[in-house]
Amino acid sequence: MGLATLRRLVQETLSGALGLLYPPECALCGRPLNDDLPQGPSGFLCEGCQQELGRERLKPPYCVRCGEPLPPSGIDLCRGCALGRVPFERARSYGLYEGRLARLVRLFKYHKEPALAGALSSLLAEVVAREGLEFEGITYVPLGRRRLRERGFNPAERLARALGKLCGKPVFPALRKARETVPQEALSRRERLLNLRGSFAPLGRARCESVLLVDDVYTTGATVRECASVLREAGYERVFVVTVARTPHPRSSPAERGSPEEVEA
Repeated sequence: MGLATLRRLVQETLSGALGLLYPPECALCGRPLNDDLPQGPSGFLCEGCQQELGRERLKPPYCVRCGEPLPPSGIDLCRGCALGRVPFERARSYGLYEGRLARLVRLFKYHKEPALAGALSSLLAEVVAREGLEFEGITYVPLGRRRLRERGFNPAERLARALGKLCGKPVFPALRKARETVPQEALSRRERLLNLRGSFAPLGRARCESVLLVDDVYTTGATVRECASVLREAGYERVFVVTVARTPHPRSSPAERGSPEEVEA
């Protein structure tokens, strides 16, 4: 018996014993999970929280290109996509970064709960199926070495690999972080663009014609736009983007208003 097999058996035995002593609880509300009732994605959520999460699903109208929520005005493009260059085909998210969905993402990212990738990837798979996204392979937004050491894992990679198992698609690294950048959270939209410019580089030539780029949260879109641009330059003809959540642009407005200079993209 190999060492890896022995470790796996020990982990499974310990996991089973702990499950008997401490019944699994819902990741969000802490209620014990009842085996007799339907459970949430990958068994991490109780039925009630799963239903609430379903209500947080993003519904139209939203921009046909980037998925930005729009007012019910009949216009199908947000200002940024109407006036700026968009390097990806479509970007879609399961819901807005608020409520139970935001709590689940924060548990996954900041409280070092990588096992929740299974729960979140099932939401991504739902988006892929609902939107009819067709692609040949899956990749993800890379982390720099410093951030990877601090966090211990790459959330986008965990999501991508879990999604690949659900979709039956190959998952591979297509990008690397060419230089370290300042954390995006404290920056304005324009500062985010400047901060990320030239920060990603391709890992070789394109492996296929169409690829799905995975990340956890779409905030201003600066990160996925930069990544998608690099992927296109590397030879990927079509790039789709999927994230668990997105933060709506506070200045979302119909395409007629605004000027090209104001547009992030």
